[in-house]
Amino acid sequence: MEVFTLVVSIASGVGTIAGVVGIIVRMGRDKGEADAEMRELRKDVDHNAKDINALGTKVNTIQLETAVQLRTLSGDMGWIKSTLEDIKSKIDRGARNA
Repeated sequence: MEVFTLVVSIASGVGTIAGVVGIIVRMGRDKGEADAEMRELRKDVDHNAKDINALGTKVNTIQLETAVQLRTLSGDMGWIKSTLEDIKSKIDRGARNA
């Protein structure tokens, strides 16, 4: 009977040690996977930040180009308006003279 209890005790101790080692290994593997995922996420975030900055620069450039075009169009509209007023006044003078 003593031998049986000794065998059971040793088996229980070995099982406990194996369980603890298994848990430690599992925790290490999970931490390694989490760290790898975190590195990948960091790369993605950095890449996205660069893309956002590039888009901001493009938006600023487009805004400047739009402002220049609006000023040009405003000047053109002023010229068109004054030309139409000149044409109208000539037509009015021509209609009065006729």
